[in-house]
Amino acid sequence: MPKPIRPLTIIAAGLVLTALGTPGLPAAEPPLLNGEPMRGTWGFSASGTILPPALPVATPAVAVGLMTFDPTTRNCILQDTVNIGGTSFSRTSETCTYGLGSNGRGSMVVTFPDDPVVVPLSFVLVDKEREMRFIRTDLGVAEGGAKLQ
Repeated sequence: MPKPIRPLTIIAAGLVLTALGTPGLPAAEPPLLNGEPMRGTWGFSASGTILPPALPVATPAVAVGLMTFDPTTRNCILQDTVNIGGTSFSRTSETCTYGLGSNGRGSMVVTFPDDPVVVPLSFVLVDKEREMRFIRTDLGVAEGGAKLQ
C-alpha cells in the first residue's frame, strides 16, 4: 500500500518550485512606474484602412510585429510584417522615437527605409502598464494593441 502524501510535503514542494521559478521562461519585465521611459520588447498587431490620397482608393491593411524600446536613448525599433490590400512585406524601422507622459499616454513617430511616409502613433498604456492600445494619427485609420513580452 503506498504511503499517503503529507500536507507538509506538498507545501515544501510548492515553496521549492516557487523559489526556483519556472524553468525555461525568461523573467518578466517589472511594470513601468508612471513617467518612467518605456523599455523592453512588445508584441503587437494592428488593423485598419489606408485612405486617399496616401493610396488611390481606401485599402485595408494589417500588421503584426515587435516594438523594442530603449529607456536610455528613448528610441525604439519597430519590426513588422504588413499586408496592404493583399500585398505582404516585412520591414524594420529606420528611425523610431517616442514620448511617454506620467499619465500613461504617449506618442511614437516611425520611419521605414524607402518609405516617404512617416508613421505617427498615439498610445495609452493599460493593464498596469503591461499592455498598450494605439492608433495611427494620419491618413491611415488604424488601431492596434501591444503586450510587454
